[in-house]
Amino acid sequence: MYRLLIVDDEEVEREGMAQFVSWSDYDIELVGTAWNGVEGFEKIQELQPDIVLTDIKMPVMNGIELIRKTKPDFPGIEFIVLSGYGEYEYTSQAMEEGVRHYLLKPCDEEKIAEVLEKVKLALEQKRQQKKQEANYDSTIRRLLPRAKEQVFRNILLGREQIEADYCLFMNELEGGENQKVRVLAIRFSREIDYLEQFVLENIMEELLERENLILTTAISNEVFFLLRDIGIQKLETILESAQETFVRFSDQQISMAVSNAGSLKGIRELYLQTEELHRMGGVEKQDKVLSYEMFRGIKSEMSCLVNYEVLQQTKDFGVILFELYLAFCKMRLDGYAYGKKEEVCDWIERVLYGESDIAGGKDEKTAEETEWELLAETADFLYHKKRIPEEDDKEEKRFQTILLAIYRYLAMPEMNIRYLAKEVLFMNEDYLGRVFLRYSKEKFSTYVLNLRIELAKRIIRYKQDIKMSSVVELVGFPGDGQYFSKAFRKVTGTTPSEYREQAGKEMSDFFK
Repeated sequence: MYRLLIVDDEEVEREGMAQFVSWSDYDIELVGTAWNGVEGFEKIQELQPDIVLTDIKMPVMNGIELIRKTKPDFPGIEFIVLSGYGEYEYTSQAMEEGVRHYLLKPCDEEKIAEVLEKVKLALEQKRQQKKQEANYDSTIRRLLPRAKEQVFRNILLGREQIEADYCLFMNELEGGENQKVRVLAIRFSREIDYLEQFVLENIMEELLERENLILTTAISNEVFFLLRDIGIQKLETILESAQETFVRFSDQQISMAVSNAGSLKGIRELYLQTEELHRMGGVEKQDKVLSYEMFRGIKSEMSCLVNYEVLQQTKDFGVILFELYLAFCKMRLDGYAYGKKEEVCDWIERVLYGESDIAGGKDEKTAEETEWELLAETADFLYHKKRIPEEDDKEEKRFQTILLAIYRYLAMPEMNIRYLAKEVLFMNEDYLGRVFLRYSKEKFSTYVLNLRIELAKRIIRYKQDIKMSSVVELVGFPGDGQYFSKAFRKVTGTTPSEYREQAGKEMSDFFK
């Protein structure tokens, strides 16, 4: 049975409809009447009817105002509007508010009955829709954990997300997207089965407490946990206990790597940190939880990236730029996350000068822009630490600006003196060439060619299994590699492949 409220300022019509219409015959219960919109709204709040039959033109508050005030809080109510001849302006406003049912005064029970059937059908459709939505919501809630896990996995793997899925994922995580979290990666020595994953997840849930374990997913032979940050020391103690407990159930060897604390928006970055830590840790550290804390005091871990001796001795801005650019190339090849690159630069500055100006936590513009700013700021810090305060040399500063521009766009094959002068530095091309020759003692084109070849040589020595196409891309030669091979042979006297073989032989002889 549906509940009906009548709102009409004309007592005769209001009471006439209330008393002489057989409402129960239409499966309707009349729950009350009101003489204007204000009283009507009060009774709507009190009685919560399904149907409101309202006059459109009333004192104090008319029918349109009543409809507008009711809709936000009671969207399920169906309105029937009573209107007279000449009240088209009001009825058109009612239509704009979504009202679909009208009665023209004067009206009899037959007309009322006809409209009521339409209203009841609309209400039944709403009820069915609400029921379907409830069933849908129930299904979604059952599937949500699996859906969140899938979004978590996609974020870790760097897969493109549908924005709606990503927003739902973030909204479902308590604490908001800026809460501090860590990614824990537990790597197994072989492929894991469902039972091992189930056991591990239960151990972690018990030791960490459920509210600190946000999400879990598995990728290949790794299980990843998204954790609320509880502090690295407390977490390491818990993880060591988890490792001890797990080995009682499985003969698998596992290694654990935990990222730095970061925001939910940086989950992908935190994942890359754990992958990097596993590379840095290796199998010999399986009894320890891998974190950046354990590597901070080990200078040798960074020595393969940076030639500290050269950076300590040189006062040449160009040499500093070269060593740092090379280090960033190496880190890019090894998949270093931006946060780790900040730590490397911080480490360099502290090792050389006992202090650092690396602020960390920058809002990323693009990965490339942020990385370049980090490199340039580190170079500037190292250079000015070696300088004795003196009067500024404007042309020397211009030369340093030119060098920065060269390195900034070095990976672009089309970068040349004309490009930098016109598109980047907005300088006269001839003037740029004169300043460059004065300070470098080389023509611009010769300098850039030699720079690219020297970088290529150092990269090949660093990673001897690297594809030449990757070298070409890093140092800014055209993609087909033909010009690179010719230029490399012209400068070094050997082909890139011959140079690789020679570097490999020298390395092998070194370790004999």
